[in-house]
Amino acid sequence: MKKKLLSLDEMEPIAKEATRRALSEYPEPSKEDQANWTLGKFEAESEGLFEIYIPSEQPLDAKVISRARVDRRTGAVSVEVFLEK
Repeated sequence: MKKKLLSLDEMEPIAKEATRRALSEYPEPSKEDQANWTLGKFEAESEGLFEIYIPSEQPLDAKVISRARVDRRTGAVSVEVFLEK
């Protein structure tokens, strides 16, 4: 029997908690910077991708803060943070 894959809604709290833990290892950005953060959610065949980013007029100029990848089969999560320590 094939196991049901996790949906974006099921993966989001996993990504949120893992991202919160990962960001806690970095200096806290200003409230002004955080007010500009946007969450991007993408669902691929094998994973969910959750990015926190600061949008820009040109999408390629957006500044990515963090990226969490959640495995849709297992719920395993990995987080990359693109801030300086």
